[in-house]
Amino acid sequence: MGRFDRRARTGMLVGALAMFFALDVAFLLSMAGMPFVADSLGQAIIDVLPGFISIPLIELLHQWAKILLIVGVIALFLIDGAATGYIAALGRRTRAVVGLGLLPWVAAYGLARVFAAERIEPTTAIVAIVALPLSRVAGFGASALGNTPTAARRLKTRAEIPAPDPAVDSLPGMTPRITANEDHYVVDTTLVKPRVDVAQWRLDIKGEVESPFSLTYEQLLDLDAVEQVHTLECISNYVGGDLISTAVWTGVPLRDLLDRARVKPTAYDIVFTSVDGYTDSIPIAKGMEDRTLVAYLMNGKTVPQEHGYPARMLVPNIYGMKNVKWIRTIEVTNYDFLGYWQQQGWSDSAAINTNTRIDLPGRNVRWTGGEIVIGGIAFAGSRGIAKVEISPDAGKTWNLAALETPPGALSWRRWTYRWSPPGTGTFKLAVRSTDGAGNTETPVNRDPYPDGATGYDSVDVNVQRG
Repeated sequence: MGRFDRRARTGMLVGALAMFFALDVAFLLSMAGMPFVADSLGQAIIDVLPGFISIPLIELLHQWAKILLIVGVIALFLIDGAATGYIAALGRRTRAVVGLGLLPWVAAYGLARVFAAERIEPTTAIVAIVALPLSRVAGFGASALGNTPTAARRLKTRAEIPAPDPAVDSLPGMTPRITANEDHYVVDTTLVKPRVDVAQWRLDIKGEVESPFSLTYEQLLDLDAVEQVHTLECISNYVGGDLISTAVWTGVPLRDLLDRARVKPTAYDIVFTSVDGYTDSIPIAKGMEDRTLVAYLMNGKTVPQEHGYPARMLVPNIYGMKNVKWIRTIEVTNYDFLGYWQQQGWSDSAAINTNTRIDLPGRNVRWTGGEIVIGGIAFAGSRGIAKVEISPDAGKTWNLAALETPPGALSWRRWTYRWSPPGTGTFKLAVRSTDGAGNTETPVNRDPYPDGATGYDSVDVNVQRG
């Protein structure tokens, strides 16, 4: 009898189907609050990977890294099911069949136990491909809540947002000044966003303070709040990348909470811990800046689940990884704390680099002999953007672009330039910015790891008679 005769193939198919349905049952149980086994295994893989492996994978795959991990974990379970069915079809001992079938489940449980001490709450997951439609239903409550318009009860400072330039707004392909919640970029370390029971949630302020205390969600909303326009950018954003967005945020100044807790003179860092165990920190001085917020509204609505419901940190002039979502504890320490990404070799200061992006025109332009509008965004944190220069000839000559009034002191700034091509053909457009401190971007592009990307954004534009 061949090793893969009809009986063996049938056994493999039945085994894979049995594992498929077992994962479905596990997912349904996860909706009742139990950790989903496939998520536990996938999250453990994320946690255990050393930096010399995870960083090149992130650099290579970007957002695809998580998707491939999810698919790989599901594939491992199904392969194990097929192997179990195969040895069962060969008439092997029941003990061996049961042992092989339980192997990924036991491994996932064991790894989840190992990492449980590092996580405040187990993350429940929607990982099985067949369960994705159900996840839409399960996440409806949190998503609906995140889209509910909410007013700050004690808004002390409202953001004064200048009117946009209608001519810039009307340009096809131009980035909106304010990013809609559903379009805001999302990057985090979790396979599935934590689902927080706000009735049980508490924000603890503790550590090197004289008077530690906790806040419920309702108590947080009752504190004096401020509103500000703030651009967030991921440190893994490449030159010209789209991991950057701007929103109007509302929250409580962290300084107010720290003043209430009475920080000790020994304070050095402030450590933020998410409900899923993710950690990062900022120096105590940055925590005392008036624009560092514990934010609970995003564009006038409750912060959506994927952006940190019920509350998240918002810290000026540093990359997004330090703006911890799903905030659970704020702990003042007397030492330099290194968070999740710093342990992987990423920057601890994570200061925003001056950067510029070309949004339009597209790579192919139909030209009737008039001007072609080039436009995009520039960002340098609170340093602001003093000027943007565009080059239509790969950096040989530079021309000043027109700048729109930015929506806020911590936001990007849109720019435009009207270009008259000398004729048809392919032209390399390049752009650079100078920030408010006088720093101009350098032409040598640098990859994001470990301090964030820098360099000129450029695009080849094919101009054709139209």
